[in-house]
Amino acid sequence: MPEVIRKDQFLITSDKLTPGFVILRKDKAKDTSPFLDQLVLTRTPALSSLGVGIQTLCDPAIYDAIDDGDIGFLGLKGNLRVTLSQRANHNTVLVTERCDNRCLFCSQPPKENNDDWLLLQSAMAIAAFNTTSTVGVSGGEPLLYRETFLRFIDFVKGHTPHTPLHVLTNGRAFADADFTKAVAQRCEGLHLVFGIPLYASNAEIHDHLVGAKGAFADTMLGLINAGNSGIPIELRFIPTTSNRFQLASTVELAARCFSSITQISVMNLEPTGWAKKNWHALYIDPSMYSAELENGLEAGLAGGLPVVLFNYPLCHLTPKLRSHAVKSISDWKNYYPDECTECIEISRCSGYFSSSKGKLHSPPRRIR
Repeated sequence: MPEVIRKDQFLITSDKLTPGFVILRKDKAKDTSPFLDQLVLTRTPALSSLGVGIQTLCDPAIYDAIDDGDIGFLGLKGNLRVTLSQRANHNTVLVTERCDNRCLFCSQPPKENNDDWLLLQSAMAIAAFNTTSTVGVSGGEPLLYRETFLRFIDFVKGHTPHTPLHVLTNGRAFADADFTKAVAQRCEGLHLVFGIPLYASNAEIHDHLVGAKGAFADTMLGLINAGNSGIPIELRFIPTTSNRFQLASTVELAARCFSSITQISVMNLEPTGWAKKNWHALYIDPSMYSAELENGLEAGLAGGLPVVLFNYPLCHLTPKLRSHAVKSISDWKNYYPDECTECIEISRCSGYFSSSKGKLHSPPRRIR
């Protein structure tokens, strides 16, 4: 694995630390948080006790990778993940590993165990982090535990309403009009956007890609309910061999049928999870569908919807498409090959997913 911009996961040797979310401190404990316990990191062994009940860890690598007040998650298998970082370009909390879809390119293959506790733990982590930058909420399917999700939103809104949230969901829960209404009520006074994928303008292709019969109907109804309730929606589309010709028709469908769409995000496929297993059946090089991308942009322009390209190296796009691309890959899974070092566009380019290195890596090209 190539060196990423910012490392976020570490193995730890101590077996005396309590699993769960913690506030990371450097050198000394601070005022007790009402939400999370503290873990004090030091570069050298502490010379004296830092206080009763204060967990400590001497680890120079972690010490240098964090800022005081970051949020970490201590796992059961001797690992620490820096979940919310002040130096990160994107922060996301994983609130469940369960899902009612089985997407062929799922980056977080779902599990079956009940893990609704993650929602409430994540709410406390967000409150303790207390940021004005957007925090992503991801899964699994965050809306699977509907009542618990509402409590999650209530907690964040009550303790850190200035923290914007972006929730990545398949949107099927919004087919329930009562639940949609409850979410819409909570959007008042909280900057809350839902990223919902729609992979085709017909059920056959969408249901095939998400691995769930009936998902298209649920998502369509969910998008209509959510939009009519005023819930802000970012519509997402991942081009594959199955749906590359569906982009323009999906954008047109969104413009004609849905309300409250803030933008349409076209995402380059990430080679991780099940996408890696199904890569050769799914992935298509951007140069092979440049015309479809341009048609999607034109459909968005005609319908008054901005279309934005995510996770694409600029050198893989035509000049017409580059101005619609954003630097989007999270720094803990982002890298630039050596060939990119001298590129004049590197400062605004997404670069590559670190998971693409090797057989799944499509090399940089000269920008003309």
